[in-house]
Amino acid sequence: MMNAMRVYSMLQEACRALEDAGDHAIAAYVGTGMAMVEEKYGVGHDHRDSAGHD
Repeated sequence: MMNAMRVYSMLQEACRALEDAGDHAIAAYVGTGMAMVEEKYGVGHDHRDSAGHD
């Protein structure tokens, strides 16, 4: 089974590295991938922040 949190974390690391290198267009595509993982698997920064605040 896939570890969605690990995949999200790897995408986040790649996005940061791309941004630091000035590859903003590629980082935007990676960000889209992060958003897709967040939506499908319920992982990511937004989901952790909103937990218990409903």
